Amino acid sequence: MEEQWRELVTTAMLGTDRRDPPEPDGPLGDLVADAQRTTPSERMAALVAAAVAVRRAGVLPGPAVPRLQGPAVDERPVCVPAAVDRWRHVVASWPVLEDEWMLTLIANGWRVDPELVPAILRRHRSDPIRRARAEAACGPLAEWLSDLVADLAPRTGRGVASPESLGELPELPIPAELARLLHVPGGRSGPELATLIGAGQLGPSHRAVVVNLIARLRVDALGDVASALGAVEPGTVGFGLASVLADLADTRRLMLDELGRT
Repeated sequence: MEEQWRELVTTAMLGTDRRDPPEPDGPLGDLVADAQRTTPSERMAALVAAAVAVRRAGVLPGPAVPRLQGPAVDERPVCVPAAVDRWRHVVASWPVLEDEWMLTLIANGWRVDPELVPAILRRHRSDPIRRARAEAACGPLAEWLSDLVADLAPRTGRGVASPESLGELPELPIPAELARLLHVPGGRSGPELATLIGAGQLGPSHRAVVVNLIARLRVDALGDVASALGAVEPGTVGFGLASVLADLADTRRLMLDELGRT
């Protein structure tokens, strides 16, 4: 049977236009002996169907496999669907906000929606602190998946972080002349930023530090800052930068609202 199957595979690779199907013998020949199949392709199809049936009939079931044990139960509620979509937007457009997304989710008692767990684990395989945060946010499902799927496991061993480091946002470089805006109301910081950007005093070369500033502004200032930056007149030198930064401020505000800011 194996020899006849190899001949069928060879004929299939060459094509019946170049090589006739092999003449079967034994029970297989009796099974497909049919004068109505006059073309090589028809005989080939009949032979393959018969051979597959015979080969399957000879397969015995393997030994029983123990049932896969699922992960431990995580009693925390799953984060809302809007937070799932927000994480995707953050990692694609504003990765500077991901640490805050993760820490806010943990602090407010949520767990990551299971559909995001593989992507988050794969994203944080090398950084021990961020890996520990990811495992804390994903719960028992993280360890369970990491043991099953090699490319989800951490590259540097299981994430280890102190409770203090889990709750700390990393420091971002912000020059002193902008750092003074960190703790003032948005009614002051928003118009001042809009004026500096609209006048070209803060331009594309300053984008990184202004992004850092907005990523660390006091939370109650974000709405005013987004409104002030969004009001920069089209056609002015800073309109493009202001629009981008307005999206950042609004994204951060919505992100924290969706995670149930306390």
